[in-house]
Amino acid sequence: MTSPGVDLSVVLPAIDEAQSLRLLLPALKEQLDPLAVSYELLVVDGGSRDGTAAVAAGHGAQVFGQREPGLGGAYAAAFARARGAFVLTMDADGSHGPAEVPRLWRRRGEADLVIASRFVTGGAADMPCLRYWASRLLNGITRLGLGLPARDASSGFRLYRREAVVGLPIETRDFSVQQELLARVAARGGRCLEIPFHYLPRTGGRSKASFVAFAASYLRMFALVRRLRRQNGK
Repeated sequence: MTSPGVDLSVVLPAIDEAQSLRLLLPALKEQLDPLAVSYELLVVDGGSRDGTAAVAAGHGAQVFGQREPGLGGAYAAAFARARGAFVLTMDADGSHGPAEVPRLWRRRGEADLVIASRFVTGGAADMPCLRYWASRLLNGITRLGLGLPARDASSGFRLYRREAVVGLPIETRDFSVQQELLARVAARGGRCLEIPFHYLPRTGGRSKASFVAFAASYLRMFALVRRLRRQNGK
């Protein structure tokens, strides 16, 4: 059940992102307040040592930890706690610009999952060339090989209708949770929509991504999504 009066839950998983959150949270409020929606800011602290929790709380966010590790564990904790009719997930490092949030919100009635995409017409990304093309290639392989209904299946900048994710099991614990969630929403018959956005450089801190870990997780994700699609007769 959603809590009366809560339209939107904004979920920000964070590990040592105090520097970015000092800028992101005020900028996010500047975009949300004119929308005249009731919202809550949920920061899932994955064990920060740089004062992330204090910074987030100081800007009015609810801060809590997670029982399960990784990004998948953060989402599981956040989805169980979120009270909004819609749930917005975004990175805490500033790469997901708050100015994009009103555009996602305006499209909420068109799908159960709205994805801010780097790889549809009008999308862009400020990231190293090799990383950009590697991401684009892997997303293309994912889309063609697994039949996922998105060109940017790895994007974590998303707006979910709460009913689309309530009760969803989450097996993945790393960054490939994005593909798992997309596959599970689609398997439930959920509608998915991509809109273009501009991916920005992080505003502080250091990336948590590792190429070796990413490659291994990608293979596990591919096997998981193929299993999910077989279970649903696709």
